[in-house]
Amino acid sequence: MRSTKIILKKDVANLGEEGDVKVVKCGYARNYLFPNGLAVDYSLRNRNILERQRGLLEKRKLMKKENAKELKAKLEAEKISISVASGDKGRLYGTVTNMQIEEEIKKLGYDIDKKKIELKEHIKFSGNYKVLIRLYEDITASVDLEVIAKVEEKKEDKRQKRRRRYEDRYDERYDEKSDNAQKEANVDDAEKEESAE
Repeated sequence: MRSTKIILKKDVANLGEEGDVKVVKCGYARNYLFPNGLAVDYSLRNRNILERQRGLLEKRKLMKKENAKELKAKLEAEKISISVASGDKGRLYGTVTNMQIEEEIKKLGYDIDKKKIELKEHIKFSGNYKVLIRLYEDITASVDLEVIAKVEEKKEDKRQKRRRRYEDRYDERYDEKSDNAQKEANVDDAEKEESAE
């Protein structure tokens, strides 16, 4: 297993930030980082370029940190609510996912990737929860999440549907028979009256 030293040109999740020097597997660098423009090899030329840009990189890191602190304050003031289909006792059909939380946060006007949202446990019941959002290095925002149960009407099972259809047909037949019997009785009464005259 050979490894190589690289200099990151952009922030890479779970690896490092722009300007960091890292040791990674050769295949990861050759097949992913270099073709996507995320890193360059650790050569003398690239080291000199990195040293010249060191001040600029430090300013960018400070700006990212300040922006993350501002975003943390804004997010912690917000409350997210999601309505999810559930059963009678508040148990959800499925669970609340990072993607659903991301969509709700985007509706509030914030652009946060679903990979930065951390759930401590699977959300399977309605109620109030805390969601952690990793914003930058050690800065995380704790956001209140309210899961609202959207109770759906129970669907009739097949037996009940068949029974209702059978009862409806039986009622129709019974009504037809009683109408026919009434007509025959009226005809018989009319014949009796005619014969009595």
